[in-house]
Amino acid sequence: MTTDLPERGVLADDWFERMDGIPMTKAPVRSLAISILLPLNGASVLETGSGTGAMTVELARAVGEEGRVTSLEFLRAASELAAKNVERSGLASRVEIIAGRAPKAIPDGEFDAAFVGGHGRDLEAVLSACWRRLSSRGRLLLTAITPGTTSRTLAFFDSIDAKVGFWRVQTSTGRKAGSDWLLLGNNPIDLIWGDR
Repeated sequence: MTTDLPERGVLADDWFERMDGIPMTKAPVRSLAISILLPLNGASVLETGSGTGAMTVELARAVGEEGRVTSLEFLRAASELAAKNVERSGLASRVEIIAGRAPKAIPDGEFDAAFVGGHGRDLEAVLSACWRRLSSRGRLLLTAITPGTTSRTLAFFDSIDAKVGFWRVQTSTGRKAGSDWLLLGNNPIDLIWGDR
């Protein structure tokens, strides 16, 4: 358990333990994703693709003591790393990490929100399974790093006549370079969400 969680804002990327080959949603995108999913206090949230657990931790912070995060990750090394980062955050009592692949490993039950960070080749099946588990006022959010994923997600939401939101963002982070600041650009990312 740790006590170094800030009271404001998302955790810096370097707060998390990392491992080569295991993806992490970067801090600016985590911040935007949480803001799109608000309000989350007391919510039950489903996540597919835990990765390093960075988004898992942020979701656990946002749901509060009464909320619950269920996160799926099929890579054993990633699920172990995510569990380690969640444990370090002191929020493990709010999180269940399921070692399994979506959509098959998505548990029964209803969720107030769903975050699709990972989907593999089964994008439409994952989106459909998450959508079916949403409460009547639920929101499903996906982050996409490829144009193909974006177009397939938008087509899925169109096919079910969901109310859709879509942002394409390209963030930069600042780093001190002598007496000035240098901006380091991140890859563009699409945030696409649909409401019940």
